[in-house]
Amino acid sequence: MEMNQKKHVLMLGVRIVLVFLAAFSILVFTVYVVFSKNFQSMLTDYTMQLIGSMVDQGVISVENELNSSKEALEDFAGSFEVPSDIEQIEFPKNFNASNMLRLVYVSESGTVSSDGRELDVRERQDIRKAYTGESCLYGPYFNEEKEYVMCYSAPVYKNGRVAGVLSMEKDGYYFSNLIKNLTYANTGESYIINAEGTDIAVSNQDHISWVNDCYNARLVLREGEEAEVRSVMELEEKGLSGESGVGTYYWDDGLCYLAYAPIPSVHWVLLAGIREEELISMMKSTFITSLAEGPILQMCLIVFFIMMSLISYWIISSAKKNAAIHQKLNIIANYDTLTGTKNRNSYHTAIDTFDGQSYHSFGCIYTDVNGLHEINNRLGHQAGDLMLETVADKLVEAFQKGEVYRIGGDEFVVLCQDMEKQDVYDYINQVRQDLMLKGYEISIGVEWRDKEIDIKSMVTLAEKAMQRDKEHFYKENGKERQMRTLNQAIEQMVLEKQDADTFLSVLSPEFKGVYFVDLASDTIRHLFIPSYFEEMLKESGDKFSKAMVLYAERIVKPEFRKDFIEFCDYQNLEIQLNSSSSTEYSYQRMDGSWLTLRILKFKNYKPQTQETLWIFEVNDNENTM
Repeated sequence: MEMNQKKHVLMLGVRIVLVFLAAFSILVFTVYVVFSKNFQSMLTDYTMQLIGSMVDQGVISVENELNSSKEALEDFAGSFEVPSDIEQIEFPKNFNASNMLRLVYVSESGTVSSDGRELDVRERQDIRKAYTGESCLYGPYFNEEKEYVMCYSAPVYKNGRVAGVLSMEKDGYYFSNLIKNLTYANTGESYIINAEGTDIAVSNQDHISWVNDCYNARLVLREGEEAEVRSVMELEEKGLSGESGVGTYYWDDGLCYLAYAPIPSVHWVLLAGIREEELISMMKSTFITSLAEGPILQMCLIVFFIMMSLISYWIISSAKKNAAIHQKLNIIANYDTLTGTKNRNSYHTAIDTFDGQSYHSFGCIYTDVNGLHEINNRLGHQAGDLMLETVADKLVEAFQKGEVYRIGGDEFVVLCQDMEKQDVYDYINQVRQDLMLKGYEISIGVEWRDKEIDIKSMVTLAEKAMQRDKEHFYKENGKERQMRTLNQAIEQMVLEKQDADTFLSVLSPEFKGVYFVDLASDTIRHLFIPSYFEEMLKESGDKFSKAMVLYAERIVKPEFRKDFIEFCDYQNLEIQLNSSSSTEYSYQRMDGSWLTLRILKFKNYKPQTQETLWIFEVNDNENTM
């Protein structure tokens, strides 16, 4: 039956693959018909012609701005009346050119500005030239106050001679606004350079730093040769020489197309570029448009719908089987496969769900299975699994109105809605009694409320109560379990013909722990292990080196802690054991007792299995744990 289902699924997959291969073949044929060999180059040429035309329009816009501002200033300068005392100059309020910052009148005796600025600009290049009787432009540049300004200057005549110069200062960033829309399909960007090759305007505000930093390809190349910068500068130089055209250059590991045209009146150059990948993106859009306008698309759609109908039929026919699979996956995702209870995923979902509801009362029971690690080590994992299944069955049987979750290896949580407090305690005590009859022990923590119900805090309090119960259990039963473990370990050594004589010859009557540790794999075989160290080992995931760090932090006095950790470091031990068969370190515990840790090479000590014997001995008469 299972084999037939696999064959059916395989055949279904083969049919789907064949259908899509046919669809892919049709698509490839369509692409070949519509997208001919010359399509890309034709579209590239056409696009660059459009960009070139836009550059020409941009040049016209910039020229109009320059000429109109210059002419407006000349007209104003022709009618400007100069008083004998320049301090009495009053600038007309009705003269307000776009983006103007201020008007400045300059004479040999000083400078007066419409906004009261007192900077002396008499030596500025455009001012000196205007004194010769010629109107001129200067900038854009950053003045002494770090303003980015464009200056238009015209001579002012009085009694037939040049009495001074009238200068209009405008916002230099206005040229960036003029070209901000100089893009193709919202891609690419444009910029303007002056006669020196410095960037003075950009269309993309993200690159305004090129203007603010006065980026100049010539200056960059003086500091060191860069192939990318060189390719751009060569195109800029063509524009500065009066040429118009289109070229290519490489930038950021990609090919770029650049159209350029001079701005004759000021010897600037306007450039507009687009990256090759942007052109390819536009070509894809054009390709889709070509398909939509022709009959091929209709044919492809008909074939496509036929194929989709066939595929839909096959999918629907297998929907029931898929639903069954999904149900199994849901069980796997939300239920514990060993015990049949809900798992940790379901637990977290339930916590969030319960927290948003209201109840007359709510109870949280946190349980931990005592001795699971010991049973796994002594009797095998099959016995440990049986223990967990028994605990889960008893919890589910007792709390039929509650929800039982296995949230960890040996931890269970029961959530009870609207149950009486006494019932909760009676049920969990009955579970403990039933398990004790089977030889199992659990630690229990209970939190029950009928007001101020906060599920998450209740679970936390229940867990803490469980921990206290667990500590009490190990305190009452710890020594008996230690001796039982020691006897079993020694007995096992004799059965396996280990070197028992060697062990007994070094074993002191007063010891706190005896372990075989493989330094290479960080694994442990213990002969005698105190209950508190067993918990540390469990907490560290059975990694002996991590458990020793926990031991140092919780048991060893602070003044010995650093040296103890260094002594137990595996790399240091390897160095010491390479020169000697044993090493030891004495330290004091938090309870005031003194111990000596002796580490010996065991008979299997070699590079692949660095097995060592660790013995914790009391070096005075203190016998308390």
